Amino acid sequence: MKTQNKTLLTSLLAAVLLFSGCEHLQNPNQAQKSTNKLEAAPKAERKTLEVGTKPESVCRGFNGKLYVTMIGGNEPGDGAVYVIDGDKAKPFATGLNNPKGIAWVKGALITTDETKVMKINSKGKVSVLADAKDFPAEVEFLNDVAAARNREAVYVTEMSHPKRMFNPDGDREFWPLNSEHQNKLPKTGCVYKITLDGKVSVAVPSGDRRMPGPNGVTVTGPKEKPFLAMADFFTGNLIAYEDEKMRFIAKNLLRGADAIEFGNGVIYVSSWTQGKVISYNRKEKKSTTVIEGLTSAADFFFDRKANQLIIPDMLEGKLHFVPLAN
Repeated sequence: MKTQNKTLLTSLLAAVLLFSGCEHLQNPNQAQKSTNKLEAAPKAERKTLEVGTKPESVCRGFNGKLYVTMIGGNEPGDGAVYVIDGDKAKPFATGLNNPKGIAWVKGALITTDETKVMKINSKGKVSVLADAKDFPAEVEFLNDVAAARNREAVYVTEMSHPKRMFNPDGDREFWPLNSEHQNKLPKTGCVYKITLDGKVSVAVPSGDRRMPGPNGVTVTGPKEKPFLAMADFFTGNLIAYEDEKMRFIAKNLLRGADAIEFGNGVIYVSSWTQGKVISYNRKEKKSTTVIEGLTSAADFFFDRKANQLIIPDMLEGKLHFVPLAN
């Protein structure tokens, strides 16, 4: 979406996608080479925090604090990144449009903003890391962000425009799976890798019917051989990409899928359209509800030190802190 075309409709659709995440790392104990070291997280307790208009994604960043992307209202430039200070949400970086995924890498916050990827320093100064013209193909809806294991690059999903995925006569109602409407989806969804000096390359190619609209992305797998895992918004598929091959982790698991994270022997996945978060046990092929009854569960942060999920309920303007069982 272009800034100048930002209308109420496109803002709501931007909200739809929202998505996707911060500390996307299977190994949470990797050293962070920065003068702003992460502090130990406090013991988790269940709580809800009001933060403002359309929170989308969360991560820990400078001085161990939580940072939240805020899509904001309908005006160009009213998007922002807020910092959580105690139980208060305060503006940290302003002047964005529709910021979505966010990740912390080597002393900077990286967030997507429509067709750009932005870099934010410790003072809240925003600069362009990758512009639309820097991508090898046209981008429409850059969404989630995941840090590479070495923290020298990020992975960013290009979801393609969500408007095509919904029945316009319904309330956040997807077109049916395996329908004529699905067949007409453009299959432009993919994942890009962007280095911290702004070099863009394709990490996961487009064109696969199993992944028409990747939303969440995370880095997982063994230290010596990590791979990418994606949650597809339209199909609800969980997809792995390893050795230049795509494979199912789970088929049609949770439509409206947003964030995806691995931990505690399960996979955590949120659904923006269904307003819930589940854990999925691959060995047992069993899903368990972590939280439900939300309006729009967006791109949560898996706080490994405190063993909790911090979940934005985007349309309600809230963060839910949910402790997890080991």
